[in-house]
Amino acid sequence: MGASAQTWRCGNTYSDQPCEGGRTVKVDDPRSNADRKASEDATRRNESSASRLARSRQSLEREALRQAGPTTLDAGRFASNAQPLTPAEQAAQARRRKQMAEPRPTSTRFSSPSTDDEAPKETGKKKK
Repeated sequence: MGASAQTWRCGNTYSDQPCEGGRTVKVDDPRSNADRKASEDATRRNESSASRLARSRQSLEREALRQAGPTTLDAGRFASNAQPLTPAEQAAQARRRKQMAEPRPTSTRFSSPSTDDEAPKETGKKKK
């Protein structure tokens, strides 16, 4: 861009051509070359660090998924950058956790009849 070039703001976009209702904006960078280089170097270091941390986190999540403990039901979901759980998925997850807990004891009311061939007798009570 030459010294005479202007930048126009047209709504939420920028252009080198004037537009209806647009206004000129100053886009000169007042920083020195050393300041710009230092800023770019810092950005590269931050990106590198963020990538390293993300790889470490994903590795830990994959390991947790391999162990498949009851607290890691959705480690795969997070390792694959999936969307947050919907309310229906949260309910299904709660049901799975409940089923993984100790099984409920069977009720004597619903157990099979004893060895004699009699069917269970009706009590005369109706369910509401």
